[in-house]
Amino acid sequence: MQLVLLFLFVFLLSFNSEPILAKDKNSLSIGFGSCLHQEKESPILATIQSQKFDYLILMGDIVYADSLTAKDKIPAYEKQFKRKEWKSILKDTLLLFTWDDHDYGINDSGAEYSEKIESRNIFLSYVQPRMPKNIVFGSNNKEGVFYSYWVTFHGKKIHIVIPDTRYFRSPLQKTFLSYFTGKSHYKPSSESSFSILGNEQWLWLEEEFAKPSDLLIFVSSIQVIPTEQPFEKWNNLPHEREKLIQSLYNANTKDLVILSGDRHIAEIHEYKSPNKKTLIEVTSSSLNLPLPLLPLEYDSEWKLGNAYNLENFGTLLISWKDGTLQWKSTIRDKNGDIVLEYDPLKNLSLK
Repeated sequence: MQLVLLFLFVFLLSFNSEPILAKDKNSLSIGFGSCLHQEKESPILATIQSQKFDYLILMGDIVYADSLTAKDKIPAYEKQFKRKEWKSILKDTLLLFTWDDHDYGINDSGAEYSEKIESRNIFLSYVQPRMPKNIVFGSNNKEGVFYSYWVTFHGKKIHIVIPDTRYFRSPLQKTFLSYFTGKSHYKPSSESSFSILGNEQWLWLEEEFAKPSDLLIFVSSIQVIPTEQPFEKWNNLPHEREKLIQSLYNANTKDLVILSGDRHIAEIHEYKSPNKKTLIEVTSSSLNLPLPLLPLEYDSEWKLGNAYNLENFGTLLISWKDGTLQWKSTIRDKNGDIVLEYDPLKNLSLK
């Protein structure tokens, strides 16, 4: 009889499509990070595994495999996912992925990448089996890798929205000096017809933002708020950044936070506007490819504190307290120690 009951229990579990929630009934933990080179040692993965996150969001550059031929990326994916840490992480954690330039195409590439269809197929063939089932990627024509994911926590709705900032993106405008220095520095483009998301993806995003939620987590592979740094960012197409900010203001949600990667530094920005929601962006990069000797940190009127330029990952802890959702975010080093922290109730503190 006990064996029959056990079989019935396992059978019913197999049909449970609800997302896995936090182990602690009053908290849900989400890790996030970007830029994980397959050829570099990655002790930070063991640290991440020890955190036993409910979810882990990989925000792009899961491999560094720049190539004009998409199939040349396959060995990099093979090497990346042979790391033993992935198997351990997957025992406790659900993974969500998106891509950025180095796993998508070549450095800073966009819609012009000629093998983006092949690259999409290869990317999804490696990440989709490691993600929750029933996620629909991209458009009806199977273009792009944008998607959203819902988590129900204490009856509250957490909406994770992950656009694709590569597949449809228009060309960027280089600075004059970059043609002589060879650096990938860009200036804001005045071409109003250019886009980061493309028309179809914008329609999808507006539809997602119109859905009611208690917490919206917007994940962008590139930074949203900063305008001063000369690298990739939403402000390289200022009209697109402004459109996104207004869309975030108008989103049908009670609270929101922006997560981003790409920059090989970690930093926190707080964008305040009168009578509008305060926008918080937490950037985490990189997991194992720090560039501490390069001048990557730029002053910004919205930046809180200093950047952290060694290996790091981010955490988003969502708590159920007094009948409401509360969240705070940290940036942690490769040993798991807090180096930056943002708590909406306390603002920023630096450790």
